[in-house]
Amino acid sequence: MGHVVARLQGTIFALVAGTCLAATYAASAQEPPPPPPDGMGMPHPDMPKVDVDKELARMTKRYGLSESQKAQIRPVLVDLKAKMDALSKDSSMEFGERMQSMLAIHEEQTSRISAILSDEQRAKYRKDMERKAHDQGNGPPDGPPPPGAVGGGPPP
Repeated sequence: MGHVVARLQGTIFALVAGTCLAATYAASAQEPPPPPPDGMGMPHPDMPKVDVDKELARMTKRYGLSESQKAQIRPVLVDLKAKMDALSKDSSMEFGERMQSMLAIHEEQTSRISAILSDEQRAKYRKDMERKAHDQGNGPPDGPPPPGAVGGGPPP
């Protein structure tokens, strides 16, 4: 009998703690975010964030970058971050314009980085970029469109 009471008390404690956590989360979710510093525009939530050090470490591991290549790629990533940050704060652009600008920035970055890589690294990098574009819906499909799709299937 004591075992059942202890178990019931534990269950009640867990429910009370869960309710308190949920109430705290709901209250904090209703608070507005702090204002941007120096009157700068709020970053656009759809814009990807660029962490230069993490990206350089990821690329070093993935492509086996030499110290010389890392030294050449770092400024490209810093430039990418600056451009993406500026784009995210530009409230004058419509969504479509913002996406076109973002794609142009990424194409420039891909071209600049490709020029630094060896042939083997470049092939792997390009393949990764194509896969990433496809995964995000920006690249060509893996195969022909299904029958009945616009522009797909056999001619009538």
